[in-house]
Amino acid sequence: MPFRFRREATRPAGPRREFTGPLEPQPPLYRSPTLKALVARLAGDEQHNILDLQAAVGANIEFFSRFACRFRIVDLPGTLDEDDLRPLLASEPEVAFLRLVPRPTEPYDVVLAWEAFNYLTRDQMRCLADRLAATCRADALMLAFFVTTKHVPSRPPLFRIVDEETVRWQPTTVEVRPAPGFAPAEIERLTQGFAVVHSVLMRHGVREYLFQRRGDPVFPAR
Repeated sequence: MPFRFRREATRPAGPRREFTGPLEPQPPLYRSPTLKALVARLAGDEQHNILDLQAAVGANIEFFSRFACRFRIVDLPGTLDEDDLRPLLASEPEVAFLRLVPRPTEPYDVVLAWEAFNYLTRDQMRCLADRLAATCRADALMLAFFVTTKHVPSRPPLFRIVDEETVRWQPTTVEVRPAPGFAPAEIERLTQGFAVVHSVLMRHGVREYLFQRRGDPVFPAR
């Protein structure tokens, strides 16, 4: 059926006012079944001690406040950029992560690693995973995203939780660098203190993992 056009009354020409400037592009939203699986395991009135390895994001703190949790921020990407830490991270990663992730008053129940592992060497990744395992309770959970693409942004993006199964991916730079290319078997080998309980390959080139702390934790005195 042809459309019928109605003739409008002639109006004086003038500027259009619908848009006064360019629209800002919105960061993309992604469904995260792994986040949903983590949240499902936190249901209940028990208090949880959570470690977040990215810069503070108010939306994330507010989201987890429903679980009466204690929330600690360790801005790993920001700290690793510090000039005085780079030599130590390259030569003695175990010592570097001992400094970056100090012993908490109470061991962690949840670690939000996001994409932190994508910006480490394999040896650094192993050392960080070992340190995280040492500061977690038995059966503690860790959320981590591993890219499967050839490149990653040169700095980790920020992840903002929208709801229990949706995150907003917010880039912090337009520059890119080669991705580490971790294979699934390699990821499991480098995170020996944790067991994979949930893993899914997403269409946007990310493999999501939910890990669980193995056995009895080694909770060091230092």
